[in-house]
Amino acid sequence: MPTATASTTKYDFIDALRFISMVSIVMEHSSLLLGKNFTSFSDQLIQVTTIQFFKYGTIIFFLVSGFLIGDKFETYSSAEYMKRRWGNTFKPWVFWFVVAIALNYLNMYIVYAKFGMKDLVTDPWGTFFMQVYDTLFLTSLWFIVNFLICIGILLLFRRYINSLIFGAILGAFSLFYSVNLYYDWIPPGHTTALLGFVFYLWLGYKINKNFSAFNNWVTKTSGWYFALAFLVTYVLSCWESMAMTVAHNPEALNTLRFTNILYTLACFVLFFKYYKIFHAELFKPRMLTFGIYFLHHILLNHVVPEIFRPLGYHNEDYRPMWQMLGMSLMQFVLAYGLSIGLSYLIAKGPKKISWIVGQ
Repeated sequence: MPTATASTTKYDFIDALRFISMVSIVMEHSSLLLGKNFTSFSDQLIQVTTIQFFKYGTIIFFLVSGFLIGDKFETYSSAEYMKRRWGNTFKPWVFWFVVAIALNYLNMYIVYAKFGMKDLVTDPWGTFFMQVYDTLFLTSLWFIVNFLICIGILLLFRRYINSLIFGAILGAFSLFYSVNLYYDWIPPGHTTALLGFVFYLWLGYKINKNFSAFNNWVTKTSGWYFALAFLVTYVLSCWESMAMTVAHNPEALNTLRFTNILYTLACFVLFFKYYKIFHAELFKPRMLTFGIYFLHHILLNHVVPEIFRPLGYHNEDYRPMWQMLGMSLMQFVLAYGLSIGLSYLIAKGPKKISWIVGQ
């Protein structure tokens, strides 16, 4: 259990949550069930229950980042903090963004050489802008941009950061997106949810500032209560997703569903209480978290499919559910294993290249 007075222990907890959140994010992105439109109720149920189980990663990532901001605000001005974020996060993101587009072009040239993909030649600028748009807004790389925008918003209103009213306003924005999933007042996709995640940065900051009280509450509360909260919110999240799936709502697994928010918060306190069982220190999350995030996108889109292609496997195939689950697990093992291995090798390399894995 974390202690309120030992900063090293406090950061052991943070490192464990970094590790857990990144495992869940890579696991979700590795699932062949993600984005599939199944017609069978049993297939839909398996899709929802398996993906939902790992749906806590993004919000926990924001909570952890907000917690760390609580310490940085004591030593850095807003300008100094954003300068650090530029070097540690945005500059590596730009590198991997360019790499992703370059690999997309390599794939397109291969297709052009084999089948004659005319748009590549007849509409080069249209193709280029489509690649930039798709890579920026329709892939997992978008969340780093979203993350930095959310930090910028928090810094812009830094003078109000300790205000509960300010926190309530941010919470209201998040809940607006939860309701909007049903009414489409604005496009409900993740690219429009810029204000939907700022609340979790703020909440992480407040946990940092009230760490003793939070730690004492978790310490004194039986783990059975947190386990029950985990189970109840998981069931509610699955129920909401299934209801949305049956209603043909394309946002059935959106991160900002209200029940998923509750589920993530239940996961957060449960993982906080028992963080030591994960032995996250073995995976060096402080060093490798951003590297894993950047690299797993590249690997899942350009490397892992080529490993399976000789076996006659294609990502767009609909196969028996047990095969799709098995292949999803294999994709995760490959993507996460290669991501952490490559990130470690790069991070331990010379400074002129180690910066690309971020921090």
